[in-house]
Amino acid sequence: MENGGSHTEGQSRREVQIRMPPDLEAGCWANFAAITHSPYEFTLDFVRMTFEGAEPRNGVIVQRINMPPLFVQQLIDALQDNWRKYADKAMPREIRDQP
Repeated sequence: MENGGSHTEGQSRREVQIRMPPDLEAGCWANFAAITHSPYEFTLDFVRMTFEGAEPRNGVIVQRINMPPLFVQQLIDALQDNWRKYADKAMPREIRDQP
């Protein structure tokens, strides 16, 4: 599995072995997230919502992730970097380049 961590200029990259248990290989589907925080941690609840037309009907939390604030910033940086790479390949230029 590729190292998805964040690093800054001057830090060397090192390979980290990450193992995925078989029961997590399928992943889970989420189409909504709720985020809360305390002075010490952030909590991300990933939710699978069901809809009736355009209106959300109900949802179930499919995964809860607790993380320290430092990791939140690293996650934001990694998501922004990956989003740029995705958008460059997958999105039409007129949508990608809108302010």
